[in-house]
Amino acid sequence: MKKIFLLLTSLIIFSCSSYQRDKFSFRKEDKKCWVNTFKSEAFYQCLREGYQNDTIFKLIAKKDLFNTYEGFELNLIDSAKTLGSSVIKKMPAPYINLDESDLKNKNFISMSCLNYYASRELDSIAKKLYKVHLKNLKKDKTFWINYKP
Repeated sequence: MKKIFLLLTSLIIFSCSSYQRDKFSFRKEDKKCWVNTFKSEAFYQCLREGYQNDTIFKLIAKKDLFNTYEGFELNLIDSAKTLGSSVIKKMPAPYINLDESDLKNKNFISMSCLNYYASRELDSIAKKLYKVHLKNLKKDKTFWINYKP
């Protein structure tokens, strides 16, 4: 009986895994960098769509380079921006009990965008599109290797 209890207990302990995020670093390997760049594009577009104010981003651009990855296809940037915009478009009205005057023209824009950036949903989408990106690179390389003018 002790062996069965010990076996079940250890099985439960080892089978449960928690969601763990990677440690922060400034430069990462290509896959992580690509995925983070995709997610960042969605995040920035979410903020742009939410605030509707380019002046904020012009001020930020004076000091910030925004993304670190250069090998990004335009259609993938567009899909990241579409995802970011959709967060704001689908965002419900605020759910806090405050006076109407306090809530007028306000919502949880930055929190919603940040939560979407950290979501498993966006992680999953970015990783799937990274695989598409790799396939496109392989096709492009084979095209140029076999290219005869």
